[in-house]
Amino acid sequence: MELRGVIQRHPNAAIIPAVATSAVFGLTLTPTLLPVVLTLSLLLFYGPILFHRPHPRRYSFLVWLSIASGSCLARVVPALTALAGTSGTSVAVLFSMSLAASTVAMSAIFADIHISARTQTPQVVLFPAIWTTVWAIISHLPFNLGRLTSWSPMYGTQAYQWMAPWTGPAGIDWITAAWAVVVSQGVGIWYMGNTDDEELSTATSTSRKSSRRTAGTWVLATVLIALTVPSFLISDSPLPVAPSETVSALTVGCVLPSKFKGVSPTIEEYLDESVILRSRSAGPKLLLWPEGAVHFSSAEERDSGFQLIQGKLGDEHTYLGVSFHEDVSTDVRHSSVSHNGIAIISPSGVHLTYHKRHLVPIAESHRLTPGIIPPGIVPIRLQDSSQRQKWKRDVNITASICLDFAMPSPFRNLDYRPAVILAPARTWDPVIANRMWEEVKQRANEVGSLALWCDGGQDGFSGIAGQGYNDVYQVGEGSWTRSVGIPHPFDSSRTFYMRAGDWTVVGASWAFVLGPIALLMLAPGLHNIVLKLRDRAAASRRILFASPNDLQDLTTGQPPLLPSSSLYGPVSSTRSNLPSAVVREPLASSSLGSFHLITSADLPIRLDDSPKCKKAPSLKHFSPATPHPLTSRSLRIRFIGSFARRVRSLAKLFRRRNTPKHPTADGLESLKVDNLSVLQSTSLRPGIHQRVNTWELAASASSSLFEAEPTPSTHSSESSVPPSPSWLSRNVDSTDQDISETPNSSIGVVESPDLAKSYFSNSKENQSPDQDPPFVSSETDAKRSLVSPINSIHRPIFVSLEQDTLDIPDDIKTDLNSPDMDFTGKQAAEVVDFGGEVDYSDFRWFQDPPPKQPPAPQSASTPYVPLPGVIEQNEAFEFALGAAPNVLYARYKQYGQLGVLAWCSEFGELIDNLKDLGFKGNMFVATRTQALRTCEELLKLTKHSLDLKMQIIIMYLSSQVARLRRFLDGEKVWDDYPEPHFPDYKKYSAGEF
Repeated sequence: MELRGVIQRHPNAAIIPAVATSAVFGLTLTPTLLPVVLTLSLLLFYGPILFHRPHPRRYSFLVWLSIASGSCLARVVPALTALAGTSGTSVAVLFSMSLAASTVAMSAIFADIHISARTQTPQVVLFPAIWTTVWAIISHLPFNLGRLTSWSPMYGTQAYQWMAPWTGPAGIDWITAAWAVVVSQGVGIWYMGNTDDEELSTATSTSRKSSRRTAGTWVLATVLIALTVPSFLISDSPLPVAPSETVSALTVGCVLPSKFKGVSPTIEEYLDESVILRSRSAGPKLLLWPEGAVHFSSAEERDSGFQLIQGKLGDEHTYLGVSFHEDVSTDVRHSSVSHNGIAIISPSGVHLTYHKRHLVPIAESHRLTPGIIPPGIVPIRLQDSSQRQKWKRDVNITASICLDFAMPSPFRNLDYRPAVILAPARTWDPVIANRMWEEVKQRANEVGSLALWCDGGQDGFSGIAGQGYNDVYQVGEGSWTRSVGIPHPFDSSRTFYMRAGDWTVVGASWAFVLGPIALLMLAPGLHNIVLKLRDRAAASRRILFASPNDLQDLTTGQPPLLPSSSLYGPVSSTRSNLPSAVVREPLASSSLGSFHLITSADLPIRLDDSPKCKKAPSLKHFSPATPHPLTSRSLRIRFIGSFARRVRSLAKLFRRRNTPKHPTADGLESLKVDNLSVLQSTSLRPGIHQRVNTWELAASASSSLFEAEPTPSTHSSESSVPPSPSWLSRNVDSTDQDISETPNSSIGVVESPDLAKSYFSNSKENQSPDQDPPFVSSETDAKRSLVSPINSIHRPIFVSLEQDTLDIPDDIKTDLNSPDMDFTGKQAAEVVDFGGEVDYSDFRWFQDPPPKQPPAPQSASTPYVPLPGVIEQNEAFEFALGAAPNVLYARYKQYGQLGVLAWCSEFGELIDNLKDLGFKGNMFVATRTQALRTCEELLKLTKHSLDLKMQIIIMYLSSQVARLRRFLDGEKVWDDYPEPHFPDYKKYSAGEF
């Protein structure tokens, strides 16, 4: 069964478990890019399906619970050891945090689906903007764990690591969301399947929307791939540690004395370990104690401890980062508060003191007080007193503690960039230690500095991060030192991310969303400016028009002089200014032949007739449904057809020099109908349909090239849609004259021989040459209906005009008397609309079921009669297959194992011929049965009667049998093949064989 069909039939049962599984692997404490993208892609893919399925709220709750459960399961191990003896509380807090994070993620996804469906905003730019904004807001909220609760990947983003000084973690969030959109769009295309050509032809708007979405997905994927290119060009290797003109050497280290029987080291033990590390090498040193290394009960004890440390250091080029807990008394009821802090101390004094601002919930928040002052920055002196070179250089250092590194932009308040960041920590689980190490690496890359991470936990990670150092140096207890190189002079200017933070990335992501919208709002004005510039450029353009009565030069092989219609737009709107005087004389040139030279000043239109973004106000009421007459004042020119046809019509209009100008639609009087008569009067009063002047009722139906001033003498088939018959029937006065009393001698009546034509039709040959009046069709039917009955009599009724009526132009006479003219604009002219509604109240619809179609007769199949040659072939194959085991055993007895190998080749040829017989449809059932029986006998013979030492022969024979079995019965699985037994190569090397 196809996977797509299963998902289409059971989307909830297929996708919800997949989301839960991907959440377990993707929402760990150290998530990887691929599982996180897979989880988001499934949610983006499932969201629209969820909203269009029954019970969306129920399944939304299941998805929300599945994600939270999977995330909690992936992080439950560190939570069990977070609080001693209160694992239940830790798990409850973890599950509530997972529920909150799942709520945030699903809200972002549902907001994307809701906005995309109602505003047609592309998802390729909308969802990354929403996703980045949501997690940026969450990470900056107070009383949270910063980036620890976000769905930001820690691994798999090395290709985008160069973006850290520019975009920070918000850039990684945007990359993750963008890849999720690309994958979800690809899965959606696979889920919907290929669209047939017929569906594409009937749903062009949907296909265009789908193609735009696919194009946007490809563009986004290309951008994401292009963003990985700088990672191959930017060097990420650390500097050399030897001091030089461009490198300053510094020895850094982590003081981690071993615990004895689980007892924490004292301040004296930390001092002794620091003195040992100081004496290992010469030069400036920067050592760090882990978080909470010593405890001071009061401010006085803290000051005395700092003095003790200053006296022990001795060397003025050694700096020590001391992390401590202190209890400070307050003036409120003699109470005290506890701080977790760090101090940078040298023999010359205390240079910097900082208190931890972000505490671990429950574990630290109930007994410690967070600090409120951001970390500062201090310079330290690096001095080399060797004989080769002597220099004194200053570098800037700062410090922060453990969970502070999980917050976005912890060093944003610094005035300039530090060279080294001291980062003491104390974690309780290796998973937590790994996650905090990744956070320190991210902050160091964002700032562009070195970070000395010293974790005092049982399995804590320690090392140097940033400036090319990205590996853990040590896990667990044990002091260590390492030399690093710092560039000189050090660039102390802050990175872009230190200055701007996450909100620049958020603003840029929303600029991608709102930018196209603003561009569309400004597009009409910009387009009109471009059109004006093109009009000015085309003002002096000269074009040539060919005379339609001279085709000689068109066949001489010369290049065409007319511009292509693709150079100009199909529609334009401007004021009508048709010339009524004589046009310019043709240019006398033998090379031009009968071509007329016309400049743009001679034309009543602009050469650039591309469509304008602003609709003409005079055309707002023009519609075939409302055929009100348009006056020549409000009428605008409308070009119909291709450019070449318009130019030919324009040239034809210019050649009509002596043609008088016809009156406009406003001045044309209506036709008066009198002396109405019928060939045969009846007792029933027939329905009268009066044919009136089309120029009065629909002046927009102009037959000339331009619709400003209708010229009836210049007829064209490209006229506008005429008024509908229903409008004519409601707006033309009916004739109340008694038809039976009308004399028949006033007009000539001709009986129409064709009763199936429209009531507008008439025969040309039956009309008098001196009389071309309009006519009225009468129908002798007592009851009006939408469809005329078959036996109704259509009679053409001619009317005469009064003497003061204007002459009808020749082209209108031709149109009115043409038997093929259909003024309704419809193909089926048998339908007559009287303007009223038909009463169907007593009609009973769909009472009788349609008759059942008789079943199709079954064709009798002709029995298969094999040819004599086919029968002989099957008999020969049965004989050969039956004798195959005996032949194999005989070859084995004659030639041994090589005889079996040769027989396998012959048996392969037999299999090929047998397959040809089967493909031709000539294999009998008896032949197939014998072949399967032969396979079983061959394998039994190989197992029990043939002593084959060469295992390759056994494998070759088994493969031939398997090939034949797959052809005869491909669905069955056999387990009777002999197992090859290869000798032990060790026995060969020992000489046992």
